[in-house]
Amino acid sequence: MVRELRAVISLGGSVAASPAPKLGFMREFARMLTGVVDRGYRVAVVVGGGRVAREYIRCASELGASQEVCDELGIAVTRMNARLIALALGERAHQRIPRSLEELPEWDRVIVMGGTEPGHTTDAVAAMLAVRLGAEVLVVATDVDGVYSADPKRFPEAVKYARIRAEELEELVGSVHTAGASTIVDPKAVRVIKEHGLRAVVVRGEVERIRAAILGGEHGGTEVVGGA
Repeated sequence: MVRELRAVISLGGSVAASPAPKLGFMREFARMLTGVVDRGYRVAVVVGGGRVAREYIRCASELGASQEVCDELGIAVTRMNARLIALALGERAHQRIPRSLEELPEWDRVIVMGGTEPGHTTDAVAAMLAVRLGAEVLVVATDVDGVYSADPKRFPEAVKYARIRAEELEELVGSVHTAGASTIVDPKAVRVIKEHGLRAVVVRGEVERIRAAILGGEHGGTEVVGGA
């Protein structure tokens, strides 16, 4: 058996549930994770909210809701998305979605969760979960194929990094979180990666690329090196 590896995946809502839940992707993702688990690996997944969450946040903001209320609505959507991923995994996953890191079940099956509390994005939750579980790799699956010097959707001349230090990534993403904001990696998550020396990989959210990032194969993304 391959030696045990502990991996946490931050599955972006843009990948799994934008503009609505992507059932085909969820089934393919679940099959991939089942194969990884069958090799003796332990996996946990934190699912984002995607466009649906951003629409709820936009509406709440226009109705005068506070930042905290906007965050709570986004968190509710992430938990619904997480529930769908857990259902796709069936008996391979815990079906109860933890609402905090203190509610984690035994890691004998795939752990699937969404957000936890206002001010913490799912990227940040995944990074903190990786620390708590002693994961060897944090995979950030998003709608971009890695970390660029600028937003490649707006700036075609942006340069892609094959490898970047967490300190450099911190400079790129800034330091302020806003409900519904979409950056390649959340600022708090980057701080956790840096402070705890996590190994993180940012990849396009395609099933085979996520699998390669978990198993140490060619993923075509960006390696983020933590450590102060």
